[in-house]
Formats: sequence, structure tokens, C-alpha cells
Amino acid sequence: MTDFSPQPHKPLVAAIVPMYNEELNVKGVLAVLHATSLLDEIIMVDDGSSDGTVEILRQAAQEDPRIRVIQHEKNKGKGQAVFTGWSATSAPIILLLDADLKDLTPDHIKGLLNPVLEHRADMTLGLFRGGHFNTDLSHRLTPFLTGQRGLRADLLKYISREAAAGYGFEVALTVAASQRGYRTRVVPLHGVWHPSSEIRTERGGYWHGKLWRFRMYGQILRAWYIATRERYPNARAFFSERSKL
Repeated sequence: MTDFSPQPHKPLVAAIVPMYNEELNVKGVLAVLHATSLLDEIIMVDDGSSDGTVEILRQAAQEDPRIRVIQHEKNKGKGQAVFTGWSATSAPIILLLDADLKDLTPDHIKGLLNPVLEHRADMTLGLFRGGHFNTDLSHRLTPFLTGQRGLRADLLKYISREAAAGYGFEVALTVAASQRGYRTRVVPLHGVWHPSSEIRTERGGYWHGKLWRFRMYGQILRAWYIATRERYPNARAFFSERSKL
């Protein structure tokens, strides 16, 4: 039997995983979270799914007392889902993960969290390496958009809620960290990847996936504009530096 009791001399760590219509993918992430004893809370936030995602989450919660399932009645966007998860925990250290990750392992999670737990970083950015070419390339070009992070929870209170709406959350988080002088560290996630939107059947096939992707990038550009205007004058330099990673 796995011991889920908190480890002595370690701050509480909560994983927050936002999701929407992930019944085909979320079981893999759930299995890895279940196998990671470093986590004290696992908060799964369903953002108004219309498939069987919630049933899968509730079944997992029966098998792991650390899992809490929170459900939005309607889709509110990724940023709001993360804030909902954050409001449900007092843990000072947060792990953020996407729900559709493939080939994730507990060692990847430890790699994201240990620099923060050991005070070597305030936030980590997990970047795909050696998984699939398209997702590797995306992370090399735009590392600040990764959804895989370990961080001090207090950073979340500095995020622009307007900029974080929809898929702008990662941009708003990255800009807030830069503005506040939080130390960031890149963590390679070797072998990890996730399906592209064009092949996901729950998003209506190739062309619907393309439309979904354009909508997502539109929200990201909007977030960048909102977060960098006046209030965050150093964000452009930050993004330029991170694009070289």
C-alpha cells in the first residue's frame, strides 16, 4: 500500500491539473500523479467537460485520498480553472500540469518540484525534449508557453486576471514572474509530449483542431498585449531571452 502521509520537514505540495474533455488522455497523468509520493494534494479541475472526464476523475479519487475533483458547470477557460484549483489549497508549493501529457513519469514531476523545494528556483519551466518533433519545436520556440511548472504559490497572486483569461494564463504567469524578479529554471522533460490539436477527435478533427489552435494563439497574443502594456515594461526582453533557450 502506498503511503500518502505528508513527509516531515517538507512544505505541502499541491498539483493543480485543469482540463476540458480529456477522457482519452487523463488516465495517464492520473497514474503518474498517483505514483508520486512527493505530492500532498492533487486537485483536478474539470472545466465544464461534456464527455466522461468527470467520471474518470471521481473513480480515481476513490482510490487516492489526495485527489480532489472540482467541476465547473460551464467552460470558463484554463486560467480560471487554475485559479479555482489554487483557491482550494493552502499549499505554498504548486505543481501545474496539462492533462493530456504522454510518457510522463514521477521523475519528471520531481525534476519540476525539487529546484523550488530546495530554494534553487522560484519557478521551473518544464520543456519537452526528445518526445515528438512538433511539440519539441514548439517548446524551443516559445518556452514561456509551457503548462508544466513548479512554483511558489505566492506568485499566483501577482498575475493579471485579465491577461490570464482563456489560454493566456502561461503568458500572464511568465510576465508576473519576470516583473517580480522570481528566479526561473528550465527543466528538460525528456520523452514527454502531448497530442496536437489537429489529431484530437474530441476537437472535431483536423480543421476544427486548426480553428481551435488559431483561437488559442489569439488568446495568447491578447494576454501578451495586456500583460506587457505599461505595467510590465520588461516582458519583451524576458521573452526574447527565453526564446533562445
